[in-house]
Amino acid sequence: MNTPPFPRGPVTDASPDPDAWSQSLMGRTEELAHLQAQTPQEAEPAESPAPQAQPRKRTFQAPPPPPPPSPLAAVLKLCGAAAGLLAASLLVLPALRHFGAPPVTPEEVAAARPETTLAPSFDPPSEVREGEVREQRAFMEGASLLMVDSAPSGATVFVNGRTEGATPLSVTLECVTDAPVTVKLTRRGFSSLEHTLPCRHDTMTQLFGRLRKGKSSAKP
Repeated sequence: MNTPPFPRGPVTDASPDPDAWSQSLMGRTEELAHLQAQTPQEAEPAESPAPQAQPRKRTFQAPPPPPPPSPLAAVLKLCGAAAGLLAASLLVLPALRHFGAPPVTPEEVAAARPETTLAPSFDPPSEVREGEVREQRAFMEGASLLMVDSAPSGATVFVNGRTEGATPLSVTLECVTDAPVTVKLTRRGFSSLEHTLPCRHDTMTQLFGRLRKGKSSAKP
């Protein structure tokens, strides 16, 4: 910047005038302000805004459509529902049938049971005389049973010549229908007794023999 030289003139007084000095200073100040106004100032670059982060887009893939139902699966599902309904009806219908009915008494329950003869009643042995054998029969489903007793007891029993034991005893017979079965009772000090009967299926046969004192015979 070129500053004009001070004007040179005759110096009249060594001590400057205060007013002149102030005016000179003000003139220089105005001159400097005028020069600064004429000098172009560099514009400060404007701060560019910071780039903003763009939101990241997320892409979602739609699930594939479900496959069409199989006819076989539909039929199986229908059959399962029908079976469940049938089972429920079987469980509920008996309860509904007896709903409101009077309770069953023990006498009615006993009367409704089928009668099964496990030990049929026979005539008492007191009516059998000495040296005789009494035969009695009763129905017994599924077996052919022979029961032998004697008075006195302890007599040896032979069935078709084979020793089966001592009275009283029970023997299961395996024979042809109406085939003869020979039963013999022996005891020491008593006479032997012998009886023949036909074999019958589904039959319980009781033999009771009253031995007579006399010569014993242990052979069948």
